[in-house]
Amino acid sequence: MVKLTRRVATAGLASVLALSTALPALAQTPTLLRMNMVVSNQDKTFPLWQEFANELEAASNGTLKVEIFPSEGLGKTVDMIDAISRGAPILQDSDPSHLSNYVPDFAVFMAPYLIKEPGDIEQAWNSELVAELEAQLAEKGLHVVTLVYFGTRHLLSDREVDTRADTAGMKIRNAPTKMWNEVSRVLGGNPTNTAWSEAYSALEQGVADGVESPLSLLYSSKIYETRPHISLTGHLVATTSIIMSQQVYDNLPEDAKKALDTVGRAEPAKRVPAIQALEAEFRTTLENEGIIFNDVDKSEFIETAATVPASFPEWSPGLYERMLAAIQ
Repeated sequence: MVKLTRRVATAGLASVLALSTALPALAQTPTLLRMNMVVSNQDKTFPLWQEFANELEAASNGTLKVEIFPSEGLGKTVDMIDAISRGAPILQDSDPSHLSNYVPDFAVFMAPYLIKEPGDIEQAWNSELVAELEAQLAEKGLHVVTLVYFGTRHLLSDREVDTRADTAGMKIRNAPTKMWNEVSRVLGGNPTNTAWSEAYSALEQGVADGVESPLSLLYSSKIYETRPHISLTGHLVATTSIIMSQQVYDNLPEDAKKALDTVGRAEPAKRVPAIQALEAEFRTTLENEGIIFNDVDKSEFIETAATVPASFPEWSPGLYERMLAAIQ
């Protein structure tokens, strides 16, 4: 009877070991990552981020759980990035202007007319240059999960803009940062600093004459109601990213790291056709609302854009040229 008991015990132990080997994810609680998004749950890009979160969970073998908070439900982006840099388990939607607060060279992603095609974003991310920038970002406690196409920015104003001369004296609303002031300068206007939440009233009250943005935001914010013309300047092929704590990433199990790496790296190629389809949809919608679109002679805009690096002496030597080489 003792022998039988030992056999049963041995068999039972073997079964438990086999089960634990086959189902390792059952033995641990998944790490909860809260994903703080700038866009609302009514924005047409929101389902793309829901799909991204679902793919992270599915690929993680049970080691990750992702909860999404739209409209900065966890807090303002700047505050969240600060918390992330100190170890908070948060995924944050962030454009390069925020990353440049930690590594100034990241602002090069926002240099007008530098990135010319949506596919350039993935090519840049895979470059030796951006790998160096990510290493510097890691030293500040931040880790890039993905870097994707957000949309191409154009100019909404009270007039048809065919050349840079047509924007002379135009008060162009932009965020109060050095690079955004440079964007308005490249467009030929006078930078007019207001928060995005105040842009509608600034246009309505004549504080600003124009505003630049992707078509998606021009529509979802209803700012298109204030001006009749969208000139297709295409001055910025815009990027957004998802970032997380480097400390949190380093302490995750291998399955979770692999999911973040694999899903994150696959997202740029998937995102380009999805955003381009939405851009075509928004153009049709805006035209149906009475907005007049026109093409633009970009030559003078592009020529002026080449002077932008001179305004950023804090950039590493040759940064602009290295980025150009990385995406060619």
